[in-house]
Formats: sequence, C-alpha cells, structure tokens
Amino acid sequence: MNEEGIDFSIAKGVFYNPEMTFCRSMSSLAVGAIGGRLDVCDSFCASGIRGIRYAKENKNVKSVTFVDIEKSAIKCAEKNAKKARIRHDAIHGNISRVVFDIAADFLELDPFGTPAPYLYDAFRVFNPKKTAYLSATATDVAVLCGGKTKACMKNYHSRPLNNEFTHENGLRIMVKRMAETAAEFNMGIKPLVSFSDRHYLKAIVQVERSAELAYESMMSLGHVEYCPSCGYREAAKFPKGKCANCGKATDYAGPMWLGELHDKKFIDDMEKLNMKRSYSHKSEIEKMLGLLKGEIGMPPHYYNIHAFAKRAGIGFVPRTEDVIAALLKSGFNAKRTHFSPVSIKTGAPYGVLKQIFSEAVH
Repeated sequence: MNEEGIDFSIAKGVFYNPEMTFCRSMSSLAVGAIGGRLDVCDSFCASGIRGIRYAKENKNVKSVTFVDIEKSAIKCAEKNAKKARIRHDAIHGNISRVVFDIAADFLELDPFGTPAPYLYDAFRVFNPKKTAYLSATATDVAVLCGGKTKACMKNYHSRPLNNEFTHENGLRIMVKRMAETAAEFNMGIKPLVSFSDRHYLKAIVQVERSAELAYESMMSLGHVEYCPSCGYREAAKFPKGKCANCGKATDYAGPMWLGELHDKKFIDDMEKLNMKRSYSHKSEIEKMLGLLKGEIGMPPHYYNIHAFAKRAGIGFVPRTEDVIAALLKSGFNAKRTHFSPVSIKTGAPYGVLKQIFSEAVH
C-alpha cells in the first residue's frame, strides 16, 4: 500500500480506510501548524499510517506511540513504523487501561463510532501537561445529527436536531463534549480546526490548564433554537420556546459549543504548509481551508438556499452567489460554508434574508 508517498502494509484483519486519506492529510497539516515539538499518541492506530504520516511529514514530531487493542494491529503498526524509520513505541492494550503509561502532547482519538467514552482517557494523558492538543473523530454521525436522539443525549449529554444545518449542530455538540470533559480536569479548550466531511466529524483543539479558561470554555456553551414552521433560527444560552419571527413553538439543539470552530492564524499556517506539499487532495484541501476561514466570526448555524426558498413559498431558487452578493450590498457579511455547497452563513436578520429572496424573484 502507498499513501501520499509512504509505503506500508496491511495485515489480515487490520482496518484501513483509503477514504480517510483526506482527513489524515488535513490532520497532518494541523500537526505541522502547531509548530512546537510534539510527542504524538495514535490511540486507535490500526496499520499506523496516521501516526507514521504525522512523523514523516512534520519535523516537529519527536516520536509516536501506537496503541491498539488488537495484537495484529500493533504488530502491523510496528512493522510499518520500523520501515518508515520513525522514532516510536508500540503498546498492545485498550487506551483506557494503558493511559497512565503514555506521555503525549498530541493525542489522536479515531475510534469506530463515538470518541465520547475516551475523552476522559485523553485528559488523563494530558494531566502532567500545561498545554496539549486533542484530535477527535466521530463516525457516529447519525447520532450527532439527530437520527438517534436518545443515543446522543446518553453519549454527548446534548439534544441533537435533524434539520438543514444538522451537521453543524452535530460538530458543535461534539466540541461541547470535549470542552465539558476538559473542564473537569481544570482545562479549557480552543478549537483550532473543525470540519464535517463524508461520514465523519473532526475537531482538533488546543488544551490549556487553567481553572479560568475551563470556566470560559463552559461559558461558550449554549443552544441553537429553530422554528420548524418558518425556518427562523438563533443562538442563545437557553431556548425560549417561541419563535421570534412567527410566534409558533420552536425546537432546539444543545447544549453545544457556540464559540469559534476554527482559528484564523492556525488555518493560515495550514494553508502555507499545504502549498508546500504534494498531496493528492491538495486543491480539495485548499478549498476546504478557504471555506473554514470564511466561517470565522459567523453565527453557529447556516441557511440552505433551497430549503429557505421552499419554506418562504418562493418558486424560484436564486443562485447562491446572487444571495451572497445581495447581502453584501445590503451591508451584511455573508459567506459560503463547508457544511453544504448550497448553503450560506450570514449575520443578517431573518427578515432581511427573506426580503432578499423575494426580490430575487423579480
């Protein structure tokens, strides 16, 4: 096998998903953008390709510790790490059991399904650290995005909402779970880059030890209220239950993270690194980073152009570019979002957006 110029092998029964190459490339750029010297732990390593790529592509990675509950995976990862000639250690066992034997500045949590049960393990690894970095992937998208409400409330302690901006709801619920777990260890979080792609949600956050930062993180939590009747939505600490636009009963999602999902300087640094590398997804990554940067400073939700036009009773669906141009002309910021190719983020009041849609018909 070969991924982005690195040769490795796959043993029988060891999981490898080539569809996650894009995610591994984005994550490797993030590791490089951190800059400081890092000891990395790949806690569900399988073949080890993720941790190996982090070490081979980034000079700031000192070593990689591979952890997996399957003996075949550990043997495979160690074989591949030796072939790649990276400094490494390999531990056979469940991350929840071996956590006290690991020292890491950057922990990768990429389990099958939810990362929620392993977040406590991550912060136990970080217990001696002042600053650390946590990278978590969730593949239980149906749970986070409203398909399985009971499971979401059980695993993430939040209520999901299945609507046209459900993937942002899900990502923010996952980041919220990271923040509240960190707070229990007197740590605050700062999301560096977060995104939704294919069948997974991904967030990489900086962790800082400070009771004050832990409190500030918790103060960044809240809800997004949504009206199924007219499509109005707003972020608030607590849902009001009544739509500010049409007066009908609202639904809600949360608690969730209402702060920024990305850091501009960090995204800039990732863009610079991407320009220097010859990734097979280079142009796709460039587009993704540009969209993520545009989302900074925007509300924690977005509008689907087609859904908005249908709900507003407008038979004509205007072009996304035309809606953005009209909003900018009216003095409101508006950007595309990576969550959906036919959606926009804007701080414009609901009434203004509806008026712009109506004018687009004429």
